[in-house]
Amino acid sequence: MKYKIFTAAFLLLCILPSAGMLFLPPTEAAANERLTPVPQLKSEDGSWNQNVLDDATNYIADHFALRQEMVTANAMLQTGLLATSPAEDVIYGTDGWLYYAETLDDYQNRATLTDEEVQQIAQTIADMQAYCEARGAQFVFTIAPNKNSLYPEHMPARYLQSDSPGNYEKLKPLLEEYGVHYADLFTFLSEQDEILYLKTDSHWTNRGAALAHDFLMETLGLPHTAFAQEEYTTAETHRGDLYEMLYPKGTAREAQQTYETTFSYVSEPRTAEDILIQTTSPAAPNGRLLLCRDSFGNALHPFLAEDFREATITRQMPYPLEQVQAGDTVIVEIVERNLANLLKYPPNLGNQTQTDSVE
Repeated sequence: MKYKIFTAAFLLLCILPSAGMLFLPPTEAAANERLTPVPQLKSEDGSWNQNVLDDATNYIADHFALRQEMVTANAMLQTGLLATSPAEDVIYGTDGWLYYAETLDDYQNRATLTDEEVQQIAQTIADMQAYCEARGAQFVFTIAPNKNSLYPEHMPARYLQSDSPGNYEKLKPLLEEYGVHYADLFTFLSEQDEILYLKTDSHWTNRGAALAHDFLMETLGLPHTAFAQEEYTTAETHRGDLYEMLYPKGTAREAQQTYETTFSYVSEPRTAEDILIQTTSPAAPNGRLLLCRDSFGNALHPFLAEDFREATITRQMPYPLEQVQAGDTVIVEIVERNLANLLKYPPNLGNQTQTDSVE
């Protein structure tokens, strides 16, 4: 009898994940995770999809019932016992620190761009600056450091670093050579005594974004709110993107800061990830801002919006520089790991039509 019970229980466990898809809500993606879409019988050109069975297999693998619960349990087991991450996009560091695996090439100083490509990126940035200045606007370019570029001490020891220059190290001297107005966040943030990035997220804290705002505005020479001296509250409210990728059903939260601001949104964004966000701050000391940004702008843009009467915050690439007018301020922010996007999406100055966005 006990063998029958064991066999029945085993079969039930095997059937439950797929059968449960008929009754339970669809599995949702965790953080930056991309799940396989519903398989289609026909391709975009109208022909039969010859890979439909493979697509169906991948779809089931990504959407079976209780998938996120099982993924979380497996991750807790592996990180707890083996101190390793089962998620290919997440590196499990020491003391609870998590890192984004896409930053590994930068961390190990493996240049993924050739010298010619880095030079082309520098020329592109210089051209953007010249274009904005020709229209009477002020321009500054900045690179948000990867987390392990600022805080490498929690990276696993098995990831060795070479002495050769990586993409950023090759680009930085060219920015000076090409006369780019560059705000060096690497140096500024590394000189701060505070930890300004989240342990379980790939981004900076709100405090880090506030100090980055101060530095950018000082680099531009514009009047601004000195958020370094402003009061803030701290609460365990933040769910890190890397934590969510590793433990999609985990419930832990990380400390995050909250500042008081007075700006308003022209139209309330769905999330901070929206491709286009517009703000107003009638009492602000500066005119119009165009902030071209990636996901690091999620936390940065509220501080900048406070200091400009009108602000357009965009994730569009190529950057919509045709919007620039005389008297505007243009800030282009990109994270270190995304530098190649400047090569992939160069601005067609004066005739931009593409509207892709990046993480």
